[in-house]
Amino acid sequence: MPQAFSLPRISTNVRFAASALLFPELAGAWAERLFLSPPRNGGAAAALDLIDARSSLFEHKGRQIATWSWGSREAPAVILAHGWGGYAAQMRAFVFPLLSAGYRVIAYDQPAHGVSEGKLTGLPDFADVLADLAWQHGDVRAFIGHSLGGAAGALALATGRVRFEKVVLVSPPADLVGYSRRFARWHWMPEAVRRAMQSSIEERYGVLWENLEIARLAPRLRADALVIHDRDDRMVPWTQGAQVAHLWRGARLMSTDGLGHGRILADDAVTRAAADFVSGRSAVANMAAHVPPAPLY
Repeated sequence: MPQAFSLPRISTNVRFAASALLFPELAGAWAERLFLSPPRNGGAAAALDLIDARSSLFEHKGRQIATWSWGSREAPAVILAHGWGGYAAQMRAFVFPLLSAGYRVIAYDQPAHGVSEGKLTGLPDFADVLADLAWQHGDVRAFIGHSLGGAAGALALATGRVRFEKVVLVSPPADLVGYSRRFARWHWMPEAVRRAMQSSIEERYGVLWENLEIARLAPRLRADALVIHDRDDRMVPWTQGAQVAHLWRGARLMSTDGLGHGRILADDAVTRAAADFVSGRSAVANMAAHVPPAPLY
């Protein structure tokens, strides 16, 4: 691990561990802010890759959210949603195949990401913004989401805030509580502080974490779904995407190799498969077989 990266993280974790012992309430509040603070990647420089799109802003809960759109305003729409720590330009490779299939395409920076405003955000926030965006644009037929952006699409769909005919989830997580425990270990966070952090976030958004898990959402998911996940994904293991595909009734699973968590978004076979599935030109893969329970992290 490079020294420039490891020393600041170790310093932060030492301070976190000390605060957890001396000031547990403060540590819980700090943990909540840390968990809800995404890394700022891309930003204005990445937005230059979307210069051919129609750009606009819309207000969501007092924050300006940056959006980009392509294609005829009369065409049915597909929304592209990036994941945690990402930005709209990461979804760029899906645009041309969807335009060629006759769709209007909409991408956006999640709150507190890219050039959108905000400092703190989380999965319920992602789902709220998606629902608002779909309502404003109208005639949205399909959705393609990466990682936590995909989980937000499932949440918005299960709660009835959006209606999609087709959904493509790329590298989706299935176990959010498990991720929080991994996050806690990474930051040397005692379990009591992690639980306090979870309670604070639940209070902030008015929803229990257990109700955000795909196992709870799956019975209410009606759209046709394709899950695409790479077997070499080190950030969100392939077993998670396989579980999502198994739990989502009738979903199909497409597995790739050697693309990891990020490069999968630029792969021609992946973007063509997503567009073919959305347009109905191909079912892409067989329905997902049962995946035995396994450690997801």
